[in-house]
Amino acid sequence: MDIPPEVLEQTQARFLQRDPERAMTMQHLTVGGPLAADSQFRVEARLTRLGVPLPDARAVAEGHEDALTVAARLPEDTRLPLERIIGANDLVGVAYLDLARSAARSVGRVVLKDAQGRTQGFGTGWLCSPRAILTNHHVLEDAAVARTSVIEFNYELSAGGTLQNRVTLNLDPDALFLTSEALDYSLVAVGGDTSALGWLPLFGTTGKVLVGEALSIVQHPSGEPKQVALRENRLVDLLPDFLHYETDTAPGSSGSPVFSDTWEVVALHHSGVPRTDAQGRPLRRDGQPLQPGDSDTLIDWIANEGVRISRIVEDLRARSDAVGNALVAEVLAAQRPPLPGPSEVQAEVGRVLDLGAVTVGPDGVASLPVTLRLRVGGEEGGSNPAPAPPRPYLDPEDAGKAAAYYTDLPEGGTPQARFLALSDLVTRTHTRTPTYDPAGELYPWVDLWPDGKLRSLYSAREHTPEELIAADRAAQERRTTLAAREGLSVDALEEALPYNCEHVVPQSWFGKREPMRGDLHHLFACEPGCNSFRGNTPYFDFPDYGEAVRSDCGRRDPGEFEPAHGKGAAARATLYFLLRYPGVVRQYGERHLTTLLAWHTSEPPAEWERHRNAAIFERQGNRNPLIDHPEWADGVAFSEGLGR
Repeated sequence: MDIPPEVLEQTQARFLQRDPERAMTMQHLTVGGPLAADSQFRVEARLTRLGVPLPDARAVAEGHEDALTVAARLPEDTRLPLERIIGANDLVGVAYLDLARSAARSVGRVVLKDAQGRTQGFGTGWLCSPRAILTNHHVLEDAAVARTSVIEFNYELSAGGTLQNRVTLNLDPDALFLTSEALDYSLVAVGGDTSALGWLPLFGTTGKVLVGEALSIVQHPSGEPKQVALRENRLVDLLPDFLHYETDTAPGSSGSPVFSDTWEVVALHHSGVPRTDAQGRPLRRDGQPLQPGDSDTLIDWIANEGVRISRIVEDLRARSDAVGNALVAEVLAAQRPPLPGPSEVQAEVGRVLDLGAVTVGPDGVASLPVTLRLRVGGEEGGSNPAPAPPRPYLDPEDAGKAAAYYTDLPEGGTPQARFLALSDLVTRTHTRTPTYDPAGELYPWVDLWPDGKLRSLYSAREHTPEELIAADRAAQERRTTLAAREGLSVDALEEALPYNCEHVVPQSWFGKREPMRGDLHHLFACEPGCNSFRGNTPYFDFPDYGEAVRSDCGRRDPGEFEPAHGKGAAARATLYFLLRYPGVVRQYGERHLTTLLAWHTSEPPAEWERHRNAAIFERQGNRNPLIDHPEWADGVAFSEGLGR
């Protein structure tokens, strides 16, 4: 659909206002590439996100080491992305096409219909969770428009040039409809089975792309079959709410996802910047001023604008009308969908694609699938050794192990009897008791999310495992040095130099005793700022904000703390603690149990917690029953675990 005139005017005004800054950026890009055109903080974040070790990333960002020198000593899967950023190598692995194909599955054509079912226009949208799509506000302005519209997936041409069988899903604005005219986004629930489509999660972290890097867009221009502008777009400016990038997307692309080279969504495409004459009038491709009634297809576009995903995530987290909506919580959890199985994707390992050989149209847009000439690495007739099979994020055999774990558990009984039976089970199977060492026990595997990152429990900030491991090891070394020099206790120094780890049951409540201190079921990655903000206060659900102190970590009043994120996981870990260590917690009462059980119900366990449970089971021997069987919560008298 055509871009509304007011959106076009605002986009153009922002672009023109940034002329001086953009000119300076282009100079930096010409001389030194993306590493010279962006801030040190963003460069460091981008490199660590690509897998560059933190010390190397920091050395490059601060100019202490040459990027090519660092790249030369990195493994290939990290070296090649870094070389692409600095312009030393424009090749990508063939798996890049697998990722593109996988990402494209989640993009659909939004078909706007009136109450009589007549088509009124088209846009693009994508699944950002299994049950919600994201598109522009100017595509779906209100719930009434969404209620009569649909989204079509798989509307694309096959290799033989015929249309595929499309999948049409209804929108469900009664379950979820959030919109922002200022940020030009609408988040809408979708009905139907999306399991075969996957989704494109919204990551609010810094470091997904640098100024000067190539972007790709999957779209339905003018309602046409799905197409892709593959690495034909360069990010040229970074505004607080928007990105500007060079491309030639056609109308109908409103609502398209804009991707980095790692196929993470970095922006929601929403408008273009037209070429103008001396009077500021938009020009058509024929050089004539745009006339009323002219289609967007006639405009001579010079750049485009997308809404930053990080800004959309920030807005969703701050909205009062999003609080308590499980669909919004699912979107903000930003979990990656399962990777396609071997039958769906047959990637060749160790080969590369020269994107210069891709055949594209005069407008810079190529349809997928495309015909490619591949330059294959390796010797003629040679073969690459088979890679070692990756460790599965969620052990496919864990479901059977979980079923066996509860085989001897008595069925039925009173809530008190159920508590005692579960308490006995998780206690006697806790056969291995690791000591408290988050850098060795928690960060490398147990607490990882599906994307390989760690997320702070209360703020949801993303970190690489290497980042927190290095920080905690450095803090431990500092504690040891100070203890030896000043004669202080290492444990006492932990308050001044804390770990990036949270005990959901505070250590002071159990005197830092083992095995409680090192029990992985209630340990989570969490930066010290949030640890300090919570302190050792009990969890609480504020009926209103009142005078509560607010931060990215949550809300706090004297003696009460409500986290901004992670309520369900924190509740289940606390209830596990009551089962495993009955009588220890004296700070909670019945009203606290009501809050914990409500959080457990409103935020059910997902893949991340199931992974944690399986990994901890392998390490400790016991499991958290509320992750395996959330439905058991109402039948267990957790008050039996409270200290009197």
